[in-house]
Amino acid sequence: MSQLNEIKNFGPYMVTILHKIGIHTKEELLNTDYKHIRDALVSKGIRPHLNIFYSIEMGLQGRVWSDITPQEKKELQEMLK
Repeated sequence: MSQLNEIKNFGPYMVTILHKIGIHTKEELLNTDYKHIRDALVSKGIRPHLNIFYSIEMGLQGRVWSDITPQEKKELQEMLK
């Protein structure tokens, strides 16, 4: 199993908040959806900034978070509605 800190863009903050919501491996992250992550973060009192989701998406693609395109941002925002 792949550890979260091995994912591009994932520093200590990202790893900590994902651990708080019960996600400890890349496989667990891949087996959940963004709405669940958002709702779990809110339930733990963590504001789910869009940058969190941009970092996750780009990290899972092996890309730097700032490489996200306007179209990819729009698609993620639609997923979170």
